[in-house]
Amino acid sequence: MVVVFQTVGSPSQPTSASVPAAPGSGRPTGPSVRPTPTTVTDSSGHIVLTTPAEAVPDPAVNGAEGQIAAAITSGALPSGPEIVATGAGTWHTVPGAGQPHGMGSETRTYSVEVEDGLQSAEADQAFAAAVDATLADPRSWIGGGQVSLQRVDTGDPSFRISLTSQMTIRSPDLCGWDVPLEASCFNGWQGRVLINDARWARGAISYGTDVRAYRAYAVNHEVGHALGFSHQPCPDNGAPAPVMMQQSWSTSDDDLNLLDPDAIPADGKVCVANPYPFPGVTQPSVTSPSAAAG
Repeated sequence: MVVVFQTVGSPSQPTSASVPAAPGSGRPTGPSVRPTPTTVTDSSGHIVLTTPAEAVPDPAVNGAEGQIAAAITSGALPSGPEIVATGAGTWHTVPGAGQPHGMGSETRTYSVEVEDGLQSAEADQAFAAAVDATLADPRSWIGGGQVSLQRVDTGDPSFRISLTSQMTIRSPDLCGWDVPLEASCFNGWQGRVLINDARWARGAISYGTDVRAYRAYAVNHEVGHALGFSHQPCPDNGAPAPVMMQQSWSTSDDDLNLLDPDAIPADGKVCVANPYPFPGVTQPSVTSPSAAAG
């Protein structure tokens, strides 16, 4: 299976490791499939989904794309805590705003949102704090010296960072499910960075047990798409993976070549998981901490 992603500078299509293939690409483009998950309810009556420890993509899903996805075992969702399978399909803004992070002359604003019915207000604030900390880190996109990032909670931000349930995110008008592997995406139609709550809770096999580092990767990767960057291959064996590599699924070029042979060569290179675009930057950024709105 190959994946079509947004070209640099074009906000017209969703961008992700799981974006539906485009017409004319020569790839299957059938309707997104929403398989029925195994569900249970928690004590509050929320529907939760428990994924088996050895869960892998179903080869029957989406034909050839399902067969390829099933072959990339590192793309399976790890086992872990229970998650809310389906939220309300609407989002609320988490209160909080701050001064720009970074010294770049171009300022992009973002808001933090959570899907309704997904979690508590305290968990909303924890998600927002993790997003803020990631984007304020000098190793993040501000480390390139070209862009500053500022959180807002009113008006029309440059993009919205939205924690979204596992099943809602599969909607064809969000990230889709043509590639049957859990993923987040940037949807240019909506100006929305969609972070998959299943991945947020459990991480990725490439990151082992370091869910915190994976979360930083997920934010940086999808914000990178919002800033106009496309997917990248592993540069050298053992090197830090580019943040725009599809690390949710693999850090092996051979694996990712199966999904996107036009962009990723089958050259045998395997990188080491890395959550930041500028991992070598150490100087502090010029920032003002975010403050929760009163």
